[in-house]
Amino acid sequence: MSAAMIYGTIIAIGFAVLQSNVLHGIAITGVVPDVALIVVVFLANKKGSLVGELTGFGAGVAQDLLSLSPIGFHAFSKTLIGYLVGKTHGKTFLDPIFLPILMVFIATLMQGLMASTLVAVFRIEPAFSGVLSTRFAVELAYNALLAPPIFALLRFVPPLVEAERGGFA
Repeated sequence: MSAAMIYGTIIAIGFAVLQSNVLHGIAITGVVPDVALIVVVFLANKKGSLVGELTGFGAGVAQDLLSLSPIGFHAFSKTLIGYLVGKTHGKTFLDPIFLPILMVFIATLMQGLMASTLVAVFRIEPAFSGVLSTRFAVELAYNALLAPPIFALLRFVPPLVEAERGGFA
């Protein structure tokens, strides 16, 4: 296991705990930003699918344990998003503003669609209000707007941005 995997998973879990316990003070219309998802997207893009999957799974399980959702509800979507975003590793130039907003917007939308599907398929009590709700629109905007500053902050964590080793591609 690389240092990025270990530190990334710890940081993603830490942000999941922060999100469910502390960030209610900055909630807009009762919506708390999904900072754990933003961390997963950053790490998956920087380090690839394996790191994205592991950090997504860790953050998702932490959110499942800290919420009333069934175990695996958040873990499923964050693991899948970590894998898919990890496929962009080395294929995109990550500018400081536009691409983080776009990637997190798409990831939040994917997470909402997966949550809606899981709620419908397994007939889970609707803790999730759906992708067509005002609450979800606020979460989409909130996550997208917080992506650039959180990405910038994570660029200062040395184990997460250590140089890739290897020769020419």
